Amino acid sequence: MDAHENTPRIEVLSVTDTGRRRRWTDDEKVRIVEESRRDGETVAEVARRHEISRSQLYDWRYRYKHGLLGGYGPEFLRVLPFEGGSGANDGPRTSSPGMTIDLGEWCRVTVPADFDMDAVARLLDRLKVMQ
Repeated sequence: MDAHENTPRIEVLSVTDTGRRRRWTDDEKVRIVEESRRDGETVAEVARRHEISRSQLYDWRYRYKHGLLGGYGPEFLRVLPFEGGSGANDGPRTSSPGMTIDLGEWCRVTVPADFDMDAVARLLDRLKVMQ
């Protein structure tokens, strides 16, 4: 009788370690992407700080830019620099009533009344960072 006849033919392997894979919420991804877009930050530094690969961060940035990251992204109106003045042709006009936000000498934002105000808040926060 050979020794291999007593060996079970099926073995069950139990897996307990899931590896380094983590789940990031869309809000966490957006926070990391916005952190990577700040002045003085590099993609490599931010990726290293959050222990993700640069390619993963570039993918999140692409998805964020194209509005594919949890509803965040470019849903803003155009922001055009202007030279001042109050003439009739000072910038784009909208068909619906709204508001114009004057940000000093360098920028003015016109927002239609039916526009998402959360998006306006994100836009203004981003413009403050750029200023």
